[in-house]
Amino acid sequence: MIHNIMDEENNLSTRNNISKEEVNIPPHNVSWLDKCPVCKSGKLLSVTKKKFFGLAKTNCFECNNCNAIFIQKDQRFQLTEVIDNSNPVWQLYGKQILTEREWKNIAYGGMSDARQKEADLEYWLTQLKEGKIQLQIADDSPIILKKGEELQLVLPGISLLEPRVVRMGGYGGPSIRVAKGIYFRVGGFRAESHEELKNIDQGTLTLTTKRLVFAGNKRTVNIDLRKIISIQPYSDAIAIRRSGKQKTEYFTGIDKIRISITVDNRTYDVRFSGLILKYQIEGLIKQRE
Repeated sequence: MIHNIMDEENNLSTRNNISKEEVNIPPHNVSWLDKCPVCKSGKLLSVTKKKFFGLAKTNCFECNNCNAIFIQKDQRFQLTEVIDNSNPVWQLYGKQILTEREWKNIAYGGMSDARQKEADLEYWLTQLKEGKIQLQIADDSPIILKKGEELQLVLPGISLLEPRVVRMGGYGGPSIRVAKGIYFRVGGFRAESHEELKNIDQGTLTLTTKRLVFAGNKRTVNIDLRKIISIQPYSDAIAIRRSGKQKTEYFTGIDKIRISITVDNRTYDVRFSGLILKYQIEGLIKQRE
């Protein structure tokens, strides 16, 4: 089964408004309370807020400059109120529950862990797409490499699917009773057809610096990267159109492995996807231009 993937390509340059140059390293010897994450000027002071006609009290931290309010939730803190709802920190982190370290990073121009991971993955994907980094996660090649060709990726247990026309037919029009238990269909025979994806074969998908090769039990597909017209990524598959081939070829099951991605000494364990494979192929094509 092929699962749709979010259109991350259109968001690579728009999701984050904080660049690497704007981020300062927070000092280790200060508390997160010493600098308000919202206004970056005031300090957070412990206060008690009355609720429910004064019958209940809530201990929280309030900025002495912008009056932003943080409430403790176990070992983390939630930004619950600001006076200016247009504040960019409120827009990004309003109502979010983060650790002291994350709020401290935000106060000094950084991000929460989730947004930092998102920004790092976007940066890494862009570098991969531009051919500025190389993703090589295979050592032993199942195919014979050509001169000057280098192994990049080996994915076992891949299914090859292709669209096939499925035809269905039937007689149109109403039925007329001509005798007991006997009916006559008025109208001619009508044929209808539609396309369905059919599982053609299973095998190993190998990516080199020059080719994408599928070696199955019944079929071998050898694709020169330069002949690829388009690639549609999915979370667990890619669909490839190439010159000289009328039907689109689908390779599914590519999400069975996980890879490590490192950006600025931050390492993430992520599941391989069609988007990563697409950008890897595009990066290899750019390196050959």
